[in-house]
Amino acid sequence: MAQESPAPTQDSGPSPAVYLAAAAVALLVCLVFLPVLGNGFVNWDDSLYVDRTSLGQALATAFTHLHASGNWHPLSTLSHAVDHAVFGTWPAGHHLTSLILHGSSSGLVVLLAAALLGPRAGKGLGRRGLLAAAVATGIGWGLHPLRVEPVAWVSERKELLCTLFFLLGILAYLRHAAAASGARQRWYLATLAGFVLALLAKPMAVSFPVVLLVLDVYPLGRLQRTSLGRVLAEKIPFLLLAATSSIVAFHAQHAAGAMRPLADVPLYLRLSVALQATVAYLGKTLWPTELRAFYSYPEFSTAAARHAVKVLLAFRLVALASVLGLGWGLKLLRRPWLAALVAYLAMLLPVLGLVQVGPQAMAERYAYLPGIALAVLAGAAFGALWQRTEASSRFHLASLLALLVLVTASLAWLARKQIAVWHDSGSLWTQVLACEPGNVEAYNNRADFFYRRGDYGQAIDDYSAALDGRMAYAAAHAGKRRAAILNDRAVTFVQVGKLDAALADESAAIALQPGRPDYYGNRARMYQHLGRPDEANRDWQRARELGEVSAPRSAGY
Repeated sequence: MAQESPAPTQDSGPSPAVYLAAAAVALLVCLVFLPVLGNGFVNWDDSLYVDRTSLGQALATAFTHLHASGNWHPLSTLSHAVDHAVFGTWPAGHHLTSLILHGSSSGLVVLLAAALLGPRAGKGLGRRGLLAAAVATGIGWGLHPLRVEPVAWVSERKELLCTLFFLLGILAYLRHAAAASGARQRWYLATLAGFVLALLAKPMAVSFPVVLLVLDVYPLGRLQRTSLGRVLAEKIPFLLLAATSSIVAFHAQHAAGAMRPLADVPLYLRLSVALQATVAYLGKTLWPTELRAFYSYPEFSTAAARHAVKVLLAFRLVALASVLGLGWGLKLLRRPWLAALVAYLAMLLPVLGLVQVGPQAMAERYAYLPGIALAVLAGAAFGALWQRTEASSRFHLASLLALLVLVTASLAWLARKQIAVWHDSGSLWTQVLACEPGNVEAYNNRADFFYRRGDYGQAIDDYSAALDGRMAYAAAHAGKRRAAILNDRAVTFVQVGKLDAALADESAAIALQPGRPDYYGNRARMYQHLGRPDEANRDWQRARELGEVSAPRSAGY
């Protein structure tokens, strides 16, 4: 195999000024996101990741068992277990870990921007222009309100860990590409280690080898110094690991019943939603409005509606081809833009829903990692503008600096506003309903919040609204979800003394899902309260035949 010729300039790593800038950006991001420490847990998977996790159990099962509804992410599981061992169920402690991870990644983004744009220093970006570009990149990524969801939602620790090790792996690869022959192997192994840890945190890191290939083409230009065969051969371990992780994730989600079949969500509908989500993430990056925790997946049950989706898909594909063709013709898609776009799409592809898991059409957490590519591109543009302005006049330079301060302040304000949305389950789901009235998941989860707070009347209203809405699930799963909501409303009716309404709901839940022993147990208790012992004994017997009967939802039952 041909040896790679040395890089045009040997990279000794970032300058001290870049390290100071990275630390300053990390500190700034942590200060802006500091209010997250006042937030609590939310009733959206947090109990799965925190309340039921112990360090001993996690150490024994992290690598051998699925966790939290069909996920295999042992590193994230261990991280939650360590936090639980240290902080218990104190929310601020768990949020503190997430805050530190996000601040650290923001600093690494500064180092990444400096490393990627550094080779251009002699071709337009001077030392101060490079520093300005790196700082703008870190601020633009770290403070953006799209970053709030993974930080404010304790369950999304996996996104933070995955991104942190993804960045460390990329930085190691950049050193590998620029190092002398004696140090190349060490940096290669460091790159591989970063990738493995990112995969163990979340399978979304499978795009890592594609990003490495993009970097090989631009800005590293490795194909000009070595053979394509060598470049591809060194990616084989990464590709094998990515394939293995994808297979494990696929089987895990399939075993948990989280994957939606093609019969439920046809391929053309998935493609249409994927294209819409790709553009939506770009749009929310440029104009972050109506941010929310849940985006319902569109459902089209009639033939006319499905035909309309096919027409819309064709239109979107033609529009995309036209935009790309125009950009290429006008030479807008130069190498920096094209490299950033390909990297962005590669990192986004695993979560675009082509393999649909769950009822969501898109999620803001999915933009966390891909957003780095867009931030680097924006930072490079800012650095080039700084370079030109610096050579013109101090007034223009001051104006550009004022613009950076204004953007920073605006992003900080929007981020803090979004952090407040995640303060508790009530504020979280109220925001979803404000952006998407009729969202079943939001009504159901907010009803659960009201129930646990003792506001049974409001809980019944929200459960009723959830039952009146459209279930964004496959037909079989929609029946289970409806049964669960009916059961919860039945239990809530008991709290306000409406036993006849409770009995009707529980009977409807049993009709939809007759294999649940806890539903029979709940109805047996209702029969006892109504003085109907024969029906109660019959339900108790049926519950014991089906399995273990759980305790009632509330001690006041």
